[in-house]
Amino acid sequence: MADGRRDARISMMLGLLTRRGEVRVRLLPAVLRVSEATVRRDLAVMEERGLIRRSYGKITAVRPGAELPVGLRRSQHVEAKRRIGALASALIPRRPLTVALGGGSTVAFVARSLAGRPGLTVVTNGLETAGSLMSRQKVEVVLTGGTARPLSDDLVGRAAVQTLRSYRFDYAVVGADGISPEAGLTRFSPHAAEIDRVMLERAEHVIVVVDSSKFGRVRTAAIAGLDAVDTVVTDSRVAPETVAALRGRGVRTTVVLVPSG
Repeated sequence: MADGRRDARISMMLGLLTRRGEVRVRLLPAVLRVSEATVRRDLAVMEERGLIRRSYGKITAVRPGAELPVGLRRSQHVEAKRRIGALASALIPRRPLTVALGGGSTVAFVARSLAGRPGLTVVTNGLETAGSLMSRQKVEVVLTGGTARPLSDDLVGRAAVQTLRSYRFDYAVVGADGISPEAGLTRFSPHAAEIDRVMLERAEHVIVVVDSSKFGRVRTAAIAGLDAVDTVVTDSRVAPETVAALRGRGVRTTVVLVPSG
């Protein structure tokens, strides 16, 4: 639990750095509502992970906008992801189906909601996703082979691709690191993008789950254009004009309400 609180504070500081570029250390105890000693320990962990640079009482991000370790991503937008996961799972019919689930923190919440469903066969490259599904022992889980990415709990590479290509899926549910009407779906990692792309190609119906912070962002590796997507599930903090743009391109967009604060 202590590590979870620390990761939440680190995520908050990285968010501040994304918006401001630099932050004065003396302001952090009040912003985070913790002691100066706790801030010092958090900053030491961030330096050790190579996330920040400290100088003259200020901190800056070493790689602004870079992919975060999966432990930190789990602590971001938790309530939005939980509600997105519940809604996305409700869009999958309750009958025997074969479903592809990607990795990532938002898809893991979809897996939690599907874990009690009998009759599902789920193929996934996500280690956390697989663990969530296996907790109730109702879903038949197929975990792809492959190589684990250092920043993630996902398996990628030739073995993962070969496993996915041996199936046809009724539904595929994937996340994204960026989504925009022009660039479509993008990832930080080309290896992760390849896995998502194969899932989309092998599925009859594609659901993309993304919290509102991913909209308008374009990352390095392309997954697919929006014409490959049937449904996007996001949260109510997304701009109405963005939802209208997606719907104008024929993408069904479902928004789940997330309380302010």
